[in-house]
Amino acid sequence: MTVDARTWAADHAAALVGLPSGAAEQEVEDAGLRARVAVPGLMLTLDFRPDRVTLVTDGTGVVTEVRPG
Repeated sequence: MTVDARTWAADHAAALVGLPSGAAEQEVEDAGLRARVAVPGLMLTLDFRPDRVTLVTDGTGVVTEVRPG
């Protein structure tokens, strides 16, 4: 069964915010999705991937936002 990143991100965002990026990335990958970690100053492509979750982090590597795609 394919996991929808939009639904998964909405359902799990509260649990991922505040985690270190490595732990959050592992949670995303364990769900069968791709993880992309966005650190401050990193330029990201605007392409949407239905199998990807973007983890936005602060300067210390802590997740501050979870986005599908």
